[in-house]
Amino acid sequence: MSKTTLVGVVGGILIAIKVFLEGNTITFSSDNIKDTTSLVLFASGVAVVIFALLRNRVLTGYAAMVGFTIALLDIVEMVRSSDVDITAQLVVLVVGVILALMASSIGKALE
Repeated sequence: MSKTTLVGVVGGILIAIKVFLEGNTITFSSDNIKDTTSLVLFASGVAVVIFALLRNRVLTGYAAMVGFTIALLDIVEMVRSSDVDITAQLVVLVVGVILALMASSIGKALE
């Protein structure tokens, strides 16, 4: 497995795990993906993993952009509500999105 693929897989897993984070613990419950945004984010993480394993950088980038958009919306909502709180959920999502975007755009540099 190349470094690019590994970075994409780790990024996708982090994006998908963000859905199940509550506080500082991971809670696997079907209630966590009943919200549409959470379901889309989970599907985005799974898509990043699948496309990274298939070595399709374009589709990996498209799936990563969904996670990026949701992360950006979360950050904008925090800023608008004046409740800027750096949580484990936000850190995991941002790191996952950065890794997924790196896997889609910096392919040759990581190999």
